[in-house]
Amino acid sequence: MAITADIPVSGLSATGAYCRVSDILIKKNDEDGTFYMTYGVACYVDAAARNAENPQTLLSREVDRFKVKGLASPPSDPYAAAYADLKAQAAVSNAVDA
Repeated sequence: MAITADIPVSGLSATGAYCRVSDILIKKNDEDGTFYMTYGVACYVDAAARNAENPQTLLSREVDRFKVKGLASPPSDPYAAAYADLKAQAAVSNAVDA
C-alpha cells in the first residue's frame, strides 16, 4: 500500500510524492481503556525512487509521524486505518492511492 500526495519539504511542496506507512504501534491507554495508534511515514520523490537500490527519503517533519487517539478498540486492519488517517492530515494534499 502507498499513496501519492503533495507534501511540504523544507518550506517547498513536493508534488506527487510517494508515501508509505513504515511502522505502526498500537497501545492501550491504561487511564481510560481506549487505544491509540502511532505510525511513521516514509516519503520518496516517486515509486521509482522508492524501488532504487539505495532509496532516499524526503525529509518532512510535517509528514513524519502521526498519532491517532481515543480508539474504542484496535483497528482490524491497522494499515488501512493509518492510510485513511494519513489522507486526512492537513499537511497532505491531493492524496490518492498509488
